[in-house]
Amino acid sequence: MPSNTSSSLAAGWRRNGVGPWLVLPAAALLAVFVFRPLARSVQLSTYASDLIGNPTRFVGLDNYTSLLSDPDFLHTVVVSVVIALLGMFLATFGALVAVLLLRGRLLGGGFFNVVFSLPFAYSAASASTVFAGLFAPSVGVLNIILGNLGVSGPHWLDSPVAAVWSIAIATAWYEFGFAFLVLTAAVRDVPPEVIEAAQLDGAGGFRLAARILVPVMRPSILFLVVTQTITGLQSFAQIQVLTRGGPAGATTNLVYRMYQLAFGNGTPDFGRASVIAVVLVLIVAAITALQFRLLGREKTA
Repeated sequence: MPSNTSSSLAAGWRRNGVGPWLVLPAAALLAVFVFRPLARSVQLSTYASDLIGNPTRFVGLDNYTSLLSDPDFLHTVVVSVVIALLGMFLATFGALVAVLLLRGRLLGGGFFNVVFSLPFAYSAASASTVFAGLFAPSVGVLNIILGNLGVSGPHWLDSPVAAVWSIAIATAWYEFGFAFLVLTAAVRDVPPEVIEAAQLDGAGGFRLAARILVPVMRPSILFLVVTQTITGLQSFAQIQVLTRGGPAGATTNLVYRMYQLAFGNGTPDFGRASVIAVVLVLIVAAITALQFRLLGREKTA
C-alpha cells in the first residue's frame, strides 16, 4: 500500500509539473557552491596573476603547458595517487577484516559498532594532531612501543618513505569509520538463511567469508574503493599538520601544491593553482564515471 501511494504521488507531481520545483533548492545550492566556483577556476586558469594574485592578462593555455611540463608536477601526481591508494587500501581492508571478525557481535549492535565508528566523527585536522604525537621520534607512542620490543623506530615524519606511510596511515584512520559503517550495513543485508545453508554444508570461518560474505558485499567494497580513493586524493589537513609537504616534497600532493601556489608563497599564483584544481576535478570525474560503470556491471551481473 505505501509503495502504491508513493507511485501515485510521484505520478501526480509529474503531471502537475511539481517535480522541477522540488529539485530547484538542490540545484541552486549546486550552482552557487559547486558550478560557479568551478567556472571561476577554469577562468582563472587562463589568466596570469599580479603580485597580489589578481588576474591581469589572458594567457590561454600557457598555465597548463608550463605546469604540466614541470617534472615536479608529475611527482606531485604520483604522490597524490600513492597516498590515496595506500589510505584506501588500509581503511577498506582494515574495515573489512574488522566487520568479518565481529560479524556476530555487530548484528546485535552495541559496543563495537560505536567504537569502530568513532573515527568517522573526528575531523581530519584533530585526528592529524593526535597522530603528530604518535609519530614523534623520541616521545611518540609508536616508537616507544617499538623500542620496548627491541626495534628501533623510524623517524616517521623526517624520512620520505616513512612520511608517505605516516600520511597514509593517518588518512586510513580517518576513513576507517565510514568504511566500517558501510560494510556493517552490507553484512547485515546478507540473508541469514544463506549463511545457515553454507554452515550446514561445512563452510565456516575463512570459507564462509571468502565464498559467501565477501561476494555479497562486493558492491559495497567497490563503492568504498572508489569513494575512499577520491577522499584520499583530496587530503590536505593531515599533510598540513604532520609534514607540510615535506621532507623534500615527498608528501606534497595536488591539493597541498594548489594551496602552496595560491596561499603558501609570498606571491600568489591563482592561475597555476586553478590549473591544478581543474586537473583534480577531471581526475575525480573520471574516477566517479568508472565507479558508476563498475557498479552498473555489478547490478547486471
